[in-house]
Amino acid sequence: MASILSSASNFTMDNTQFNVANIHQGQIGDSDPWRILLSHSAINAMADSPAVTYEPTCHPGTREVVTGRIMAWARDPRAEPILWLSGPAGAGKSCIQRTIVQSCIAEGLFIACFFFSIKQSERNSQTRFVTTLAAQLAENISGLKKHINSAIEMDQRIFTRSLESQVEGLIFKPLRALQGSTLQRLKAFFNTAFKAFLRAFCYQGHEETRANVIVIDGLDECVGEKEQARILSLIRALATNSHFPFRIIIASRPEYAIRTAFFSPSLSKDTLIFRLEQYEADGDLRLFLEAEFSHLKLVHSTSKSIPADWPSPKDENALVTKASRQFIYVSVVMKHLANPRRNPMVELRRILDYQPSRNDTNPFAELDALYNRILHPPDIDTSLLTSILHLIIHDKPRETMSPVDDLDMLFGLRPGTTSSTLVDLHSLLNFNSPDRRPTFHHKSLEDFLTTAARAGDLYQSNDQTHVQLTVAYYNLGRQHQLKNRGTATSDYVWDLTLLTTSHACSVGDWSLFEREFAENTLPAFIDSLVQNDIMAVTVLMERRRLDPYVHRYHSFFCTTSEDGCLQRCKEIRQLNMHMLPAKLQRSIVDPPSMIDMPPDAASKPQGCGCIRSTDAEEYDGEAGVGVSQHLVAGFD
Repeated sequence: MASILSSASNFTMDNTQFNVANIHQGQIGDSDPWRILLSHSAINAMADSPAVTYEPTCHPGTREVVTGRIMAWARDPRAEPILWLSGPAGAGKSCIQRTIVQSCIAEGLFIACFFFSIKQSERNSQTRFVTTLAAQLAENISGLKKHINSAIEMDQRIFTRSLESQVEGLIFKPLRALQGSTLQRLKAFFNTAFKAFLRAFCYQGHEETRANVIVIDGLDECVGEKEQARILSLIRALATNSHFPFRIIIASRPEYAIRTAFFSPSLSKDTLIFRLEQYEADGDLRLFLEAEFSHLKLVHSTSKSIPADWPSPKDENALVTKASRQFIYVSVVMKHLANPRRNPMVELRRILDYQPSRNDTNPFAELDALYNRILHPPDIDTSLLTSILHLIIHDKPRETMSPVDDLDMLFGLRPGTTSSTLVDLHSLLNFNSPDRRPTFHHKSLEDFLTTAARAGDLYQSNDQTHVQLTVAYYNLGRQHQLKNRGTATSDYVWDLTLLTTSHACSVGDWSLFEREFAENTLPAFIDSLVQNDIMAVTVLMERRRLDPYVHRYHSFFCTTSEDGCLQRCKEIRQLNMHMLPAKLQRSIVDPPSMIDMPPDAASKPQGCGCIRSTDAEEYDGEAGVGVSQHLVAGFD
C-alpha cells in the first residue's frame, strides 16, 4: 500500500519538528470497474493466491472420513445450505478447508472462498469480505462480470456503503440481471421448461444440485465479535436467497459469538454442524508421524547416525497421546526435529520427557509445554525474545519500514542480533512471508504468548508492548534526524510519525511511560506537528489518531496533576478547533474509531475539572455545529 503522503516533500525533524510542503491528494484513480473491484478485494484470501496456495493441505491418507462427509454434503441436493466445521485450535481445520477447495475444483463445484487470517490486515476484518466473493463470482460465472461492472459504474460509492448494501449491489442485483438477460434470450427459442435450462446455463449444473460451494475459513480470525456475527448474518442472507444457489462451508473455532449465532433459531435450521473433535484422529496422527519421520531420516544432516527403527512405536504413541487430537502439536514437533543444527533423537527425548504440571487442567497443557521447551533454548536472552515475539504480534509497519534486519535498528541492537535470537525458532516462525517479516505459523502461538497463565516469563501485556514501540519509533525518528542533518525522506519520516502516535494512542496506562517522556517528550513531539503544520493535523485526524492521543494525555494528567491537565487539554483542544480546515472538521463529527484502543479508552476520567460548560463555547468559532460537542464528549 502506498504511503498516504507519497507526494510530500521538504520534511525536517529539528527539535522534534516537522515542516510539510507540496502535499497532494495523489493520482486520479483507475476508472476501470473491474480493476477497482480487485483493488477493494482481499486477493490473498483467494484460493489461488500465494498466501493460500503454498499452505499445507491434509496429509495423504489422513482426514478422509471428515473430508468425505463434507464432500457428500456438497453433492447432496437435500442437505442444508450451510455447513459449520467447528474445532479447537490446532485441530487442522484450515488444512481440511484447503483440501475441500482442491476437491471442489476437481469436481467442478468450487465457486469462491475467503481465508481469514489474523496475520494480514486485508484478511482479518469484514471490510473486503463481500467484494472478494463478488470478484470470484464474476470470474467463475459466465456472463456475470459485465453486470457487476455495470453495478460499479452506476454506483461508484458502493465500496463505502454497508456490507448489506454491497451484497445487494455487487451480488444479488447482478445475479438477477444475469438471470433476466439470459431469460430473454431463452424465451426466443423456448416457451417451456426455461427455468431448468436457465440454471444449467448460468451455473453449469442442474436445479436440484445447488451446484457450487463457497469455502470460508478461520472466521474466528476476523477481529471483533460483532464483525464475526455480522458476517454470519450476511452468510445466512446469501445462503437463503433464491438468486444465490450456492453451498457455504465455514470453519472456525467455537468462539462465543460464533457458536451463539449458529445455535440461534434463524441460523441453526439452515446449518449442518460438524464438530471436528468428535472424529477419531489418532490413526491420522500416526500416519502423519510415520511419513514425516521417514522423510526426516532421509534428509537430516545426522541421517547416517539415525537407526532405522527410530523412533520406537512407544515413542510414536507417546507423541500421539500428547497431541490430544491436535495436528498443530505433531506439526510443530516435526518442524523442530528437522532443525539441522540439532540432533533429532536428543530433541525428541527432551520433548517426550518434558511434562506439564500434573495439576494443570489447561486443555493445551501439552502444547504449552512444547512451546515452552522450544522457546527456551540454551543461552537465550528471554527478555529480548519476549519483546521480539510481542512486537511481531502488535507491530504493523508501513512499506517504508523494511523487515527482519530493521528489528535490530528498531531496538537499537547490533546488526544480526534478532536473526541470531530467532535462529532456532523456524518451527514456530515463518520467515518467507510476502513482506519478508517474521510471522507465526499458527495463531495458537499468539494465544499462548498473550495469556499470562500459559506464557509465564514469555508474557508481556499489550500496554508494555505499545510503550516499547512508541519509544522505539520515536528514537528511530530522532536518530534519522541526526543522521540526515535535520532532513529526511518524506515517506519514511511520516511513517515513523504515524507509528509513534499510533502506538502511543494504544497505551491504556500512561504511567508505564517514563514520566519525562510522557510529560514532555511525547507532547512536544505531537505539539510541534499541530502548531507548525495544518497538513500534519489533517493526516493525524484522518487516521483518527489525534483525538485518542488527547484522551490518553487527558486521562494521564487527571491522575497526576489537575492543573497540568487543565493547561494541556485546553491547549490541544484549542489547536484541534482552530487549526483544522472546515471540510476536515465536518468529517470528524462522528466519534473517533476505537480500533487499536483498549476497552476503557473512552471511559470517564475521574476527578477532573478541566472541562466546563463555558469551555465548550470558548473555541466554537468557525468549527461548525457538533465539533466542539464531540471534543467535549471525549473528556466527559
